[in-house]
Amino acid sequence: MKEKILKHIRKASSYISGEELSSVCDISRAGIWKHIQELRQDGYDIEAVPNLGYRLVSSPDKLLPEEIKFGLNTKIVGRHIYHYEVVGSTMDAAFKLAMESHDEGAVVCAESQHAGRGRLGRSWVSPKSKGIYLSVILKPKISPNETPRLTLLTALAVCEAIKKVAALECQIKWPNDILINERKIGGILTEINAETDRTKFVILGLGVNVNTKKSFLPTGATSLKEEKDEAISRIELTREILRQIEHLYLVFQKEGFGAILDKIKHLSSTLNKRVKAVSRGAEIEGEATDIDKDGALLIRKDSGFIEKIYTGDIIKLR
Repeated sequence: MKEKILKHIRKASSYISGEELSSVCDISRAGIWKHIQELRQDGYDIEAVPNLGYRLVSSPDKLLPEEIKFGLNTKIVGRHIYHYEVVGSTMDAAFKLAMESHDEGAVVCAESQHAGRGRLGRSWVSPKSKGIYLSVILKPKISPNETPRLTLLTALAVCEAIKKVAALECQIKWPNDILINERKIGGILTEINAETDRTKFVILGLGVNVNTKKSFLPTGATSLKEEKDEAISRIELTREILRQIEHLYLVFQKEGFGAILDKIKHLSSTLNKRVKAVSRGAEIEGEATDIDKDGALLIRKDSGFIEKIYTGDIIKLR
């Protein structure tokens, strides 16, 4: 109901009366007042003037469902959005929802995480209301060994969204890091629940350093504000990320991974570089020559043998 009330207040050119809100929302004026108070507690500045009604003065800089959904216009991703001030990890919260058979496309976002994580159990720094920390539930009809493709798909979606909203060019460091000028701006984490030959659901997690100050960032990281020298709307960027995820996901389902692979390769910071990959306890050194249709990285060793790896840490040698 809060979303509906906010929508009508936004649509009004000036003030909208409590009587009109009561009519269009089909609840009592007392109910309208109660929800207005809840919106104010969320951080919305809503002016109330006798004989005139309500007017939206300003919106909070929070990833609230009401804000993200306004103008989102997606069909799957973002139909349900859950917001937390603080959560252990959006991944854990989304996984719990998915286990409860929640609809595909549900999004969990948080202002901060006290146990945010990346790949291989690494932590993710999540200063309050400075970055984007969210997870998306998807239920693709794919086998478990195909899920690495979705990591790259999500990385591409974030790169495309940043380019559109902040006019900054990003690169993808295989398999899940997003870079600007060789410094990490974001990362992707993919977790699945699957049987031997069937994926039940996939959780796509992402963290993006948006307005984070340099002093809060780990060595080798950056933020959009540091690169752009101005604050970026987290709400606008979140909307665009969700739009891009849905667009690429629908292309992936209809046309296959090959339809987006060239774009991923074009943005790759790994290809055609000499690298060392640490994968499953082994070290592989050589030239990163390609990303194949499975999303795997192909490394040509000095012997000429092509090694195919699906996961691992990549160190650029030169």
